Amino acid sequence: MKKTFKIILALSLCVILAFLPLSGAFAASKKYQSLSKSQIEQKIAQYQNENKKLQGEITELKKQQNQQSAVLGALQKKISNIQAIINTYNAEISRINTVIASNKEKIASTEAEIEQDKLDYKKRIRAIYMSEWDSQLKVLLDAESFSEYLQLQKLTEAVSAKDKKFMEALSAEVEELNAINEENRALLESQVELKSAVKKQQDELKSQENEAAAIYNSISKDLSETKAEVSENNAEIAELEKAKKAIENAVAQKGNAAATFINSNTGLMWPVAGYYSISSPFGSRGSGFHSGMDIAGGGIAGRPILAIADGVVYMVQNSWSQSMGRSGYASYGNFCAVNHGTMTINGATATYQAFYAHATSICVSVGQQVKQGQVLGYVGTTGNSTGYHLHIGILKNGGWVNPYGLLRG
Repeated sequence: MKKTFKIILALSLCVILAFLPLSGAFAASKKYQSLSKSQIEQKIAQYQNENKKLQGEITELKKQQNQQSAVLGALQKKISNIQAIINTYNAEISRINTVIASNKEKIASTEAEIEQDKLDYKKRIRAIYMSEWDSQLKVLLDAESFSEYLQLQKLTEAVSAKDKKFMEALSAEVEELNAINEENRALLESQVELKSAVKKQQDELKSQENEAAAIYNSISKDLSETKAEVSENNAEIAELEKAKKAIENAVAQKGNAAATFINSNTGLMWPVAGYYSISSPFGSRGSGFHSGMDIAGGGIAGRPILAIADGVVYMVQNSWSQSMGRSGYASYGNFCAVNHGTMTINGATATYQAFYAHATSICVSVGQQVKQGQVLGYVGTTGNSTGYHLHIGILKNGGWVNPYGLLRG
């Protein structure tokens, strides 16, 4: 939308530029120097309307950004909780590893014991075989009496019982070894399951976090781009305002050269060039007192309001609305007040201030120095007004005086 608007604006500039001459008065804003005042105002309105729409988009994007930020926060909290579970899993895995390591040491020790017992047993069997007790039959045959036979038989049985006990112990050691190996196998399987569960939860959360972050970043990008568009629009509006003021100053200067009256007795300039009709003079009016005079006439609407003398702007009201009422300074609508300083008029030195009221808009600001004939604003009908006119009131040494005598003589 913005690009299309700019293309149309550029084309219109080219067309108008081909038919309108340029003036040095537009140098402050060359970009729009070929547009008329009404065209500039139209462009300003277009940019302002676009800004209103963009501001709505910004509000919605901020809302979405906050919502997505909350989603990210919830996910990060969930990640923190899952991390606590993962830490528990890791502690259990560490415990399992410790048990497995201990079991391996036990296995190694048991296997060493078994090998040593087997070696001892082999040696004893070999010794028995090589000795005179190498067989029970030989022992029995060598017995000289039944009593001796019984004694020899008991001895043989004792030897066999020891072997049996050794074999039972060896069998128990093997079974214990098998049990430890089985425990290690179960622990390893448990460890694998725990690691798999941890990875699954980590992957799931990471996926959700990446998705939420991508949405948040997308919203943030749209928000930044929209804000940038608003800034660009505001820059264009500022340029258009400069061009508008340049046109107004040029019109005022042209009007001044042709029809602006300066009272030769006072040196003060008439504030609306070419318009000298007074619709309401200074003084009593009905039940009240009119502190200035109203300059009116056909076609005066929108005409430049000119400074009657050099001075400094010390008061500005430029955004009047019906809600402000119709009393006090609000009755002036859009207005400015200029301190014209100390002047000697007709041999008398005094301080002078002037109020320029009911303007459609004011184009100067507080603290700004102005020159005689400089455009202050444009004739309007804001405030306590029934038609387009300029109310000008002049204070001399702080008291209201009749402007007409100072301006026209």
